[in-house]
Amino acid sequence: MKKKISIGIVLLLVIFCFLYFWNKYAYAGQEKYFPSNTKPEAGLQIGIIGDSWVVRQNLDSLLEKRLSDKGVHAEILSSGNPGAKTKKIYENLFKDESEEFSSKKILEKKPDYCIIMAGVNDAAMCMGPDYYAHHMVMIINTLLHYDIKPVIVSLPEFGLEENFKNKNILSGLSNRGTELVLNGNAEFKLQDYRNTLLKDLKSTGLDKKVILLNFDEVSRNYNKDKDLYADPLHLNMKGYQKFSEFLSESMINLEDSK
Repeated sequence: MKKKISIGIVLLLVIFCFLYFWNKYAYAGQEKYFPSNTKPEAGLQIGIIGDSWVVRQNLDSLLEKRLSDKGVHAEILSSGNPGAKTKKIYENLFKDESEEFSSKKILEKKPDYCIIMAGVNDAAMCMGPDYYAHHMVMIINTLLHYDIKPVIVSLPEFGLEENFKNKNILSGLSNRGTELVLNGNAEFKLQDYRNTLLKDLKSTGLDKKVILLNFDEVSRNYNKDKDLYADPLHLNMKGYQKFSEFLSESMINLEDSK
C-alpha cells in the first residue's frame, strides 16, 4: 500500500510539473482576425503596446509632451500589461475591450504606427529567443493585417544577471533548467534574443515592413548606466526622460521621411 501511495505521489508530481512547464512555455495559438471597417482618423496617431515599460512613468504622456514641444501634435494610444511576456501581449490584442489589459482598441483605431515595447519578461524568465521571436512576429503580422506600421524597440538593456540573483530558489532552478534544455546549459544573453528576432524578420521578409529602433541609443550597458534604472528590470524617471526623447526623435524622423 505504501509503495502504491508513493508511486501515486510521484505520478502526481510528474503531471503537475508537466502541466506547469507546458502552460509556461507553450506558444500562443493563432488568433482569428476580427473584421474592422474603421478608417484611420486625420492627424498623427501612435499606439504603444507592451509590458510594464509602457505603463510606468506614464510613457504615453511623456512621448506626447516631447512631440508637442517639437511642434508635432499626436494622439498617443497605449496599452501595457505589467509582467506580461510577448505571448500575453499578443493575446491581449484580441481580448474584448471589457477585459483587463485588452489592447484591441489599438487595432480598432488603426493608428499610423504602433510601438512594440516587449521582451524584458521573456528574457528575465529565460523563455528563450525562439519564444520571444515567435510571438513578436505574431504581433507584427497582426498589426500589418490592420494596416498599422510596426515600430519595434529592440529588447532593452537591463540587469539580467542582477535580476536572476534576486529570484527565489524555485524560480532560479526553473530558469536554469530551461537553459539546460534549450541552450545546452549555456546562459541566454540579451543579444541572443535580438539576433533571433532579426533572423526571423529577414527570413520572412518582415524586415522590410517594420521600423527597428535600437535601444542601445538609450542605454547599452546596465552596469554603466545604473543612474537610468529604478531596479534591474525598469527605468527610473531619468531613464524615461531619455527614452521618451529617443522615441520622439525617432517618430519625427519617420514622419519626415515619408
